[in-house]
Amino acid sequence: MRVLTSGTGFVCLLLGALFLALCNPGLGAKGSHLNPEYFSEILVVFIFLIQGMRIKITSLSVILRKPVGSLALQIGLVFLPILGLKVAWFCGLVSEELYGPLFFAAILPTTITSCVVYTGNVQGNGDYALGHATFSNLIAPFSVPILWASSDSLSLSSYLQIFNIISLVIVPCFLGWLSVRIFPRVRSLMRADWLGGLPMFAIVILVYHSLCDGISILGYPLFGKEVWRVFPASLLFVLLIHLSGWLVAGRWSKSRDIHVAQFFCLSQKSLATGIPLASILFAGLGDNLLRMTMPLFCIHFLQLILGAALFQPVRKWVAGEDMSK
Repeated sequence: MRVLTSGTGFVCLLLGALFLALCNPGLGAKGSHLNPEYFSEILVVFIFLIQGMRIKITSLSVILRKPVGSLALQIGLVFLPILGLKVAWFCGLVSEELYGPLFFAAILPTTITSCVVYTGNVQGNGDYALGHATFSNLIAPFSVPILWASSDSLSLSSYLQIFNIISLVIVPCFLGWLSVRIFPRVRSLMRADWLGGLPMFAIVILVYHSLCDGISILGYPLFGKEVWRVFPASLLFVLLIHLSGWLVAGRWSKSRDIHVAQFFCLSQKSLATGIPLASILFAGLGDNLLRMTMPLFCIHFLQLILGAALFQPVRKWVAGEDMSK
């Protein structure tokens, strides 16, 4: 539960960043003393350097045991949300303006922390969830920009951002992983609990800068309207990926502990990976950066709340108890 508590603390930090941005958006806007040139790029490099240090290749062994089912699950992580989004858009439940931001959220990897913690708390297979969540986040720097650029409704110029992804994400991640294996002092440093929290603080700073930039350009009235505009669609998105995740989970295993692990993998979207990638893909877009990431903020809060609410009934289901009790 310590990890779950830190997840709640992360939500509190995000709310604090929103409060500070609303108080004085100019303080953290682009070009200010708190947001100098290239500062966002430095934060992204730092985030993925630490993430590279924390990669556990051994957790990927679970994927190799059942390659066909594992491949199907990894494909489902992306294409189930895309399918649900396209159906909602075709039915008129999602506007043309929100399709792009929700598409970006749909192609993001699963969230490692909440996915594994939620699975463990309902007595699911935590190792299975960790393996798939790790692999999902490892391939995200490649898959997200390619899927974003390949969408028919989006600009092919996004392919040019792949070079930025390599230099700001892939290289630092590899250097972090390599440093742990070469330098004993770095390896011992990785045992410190506080090190795992540093990327979260860096992500909160990126969120704060994004909010400041957007509010400075939009103004308070338009920002408030933007929040209420994206919230219903974000709620629909979260409900869709949870429902489809539950229906599809367990197709490749009759074990209930695997079923819930697959469910939480399929129903979580990573703000921790999405924000750094968005800061690269949509750099220089000003208020459009906020519009592209605003649904992701809402989705993150909503999936944490819904996931926690499902603890009790899903735990009973795993144990074979009557869920109506």
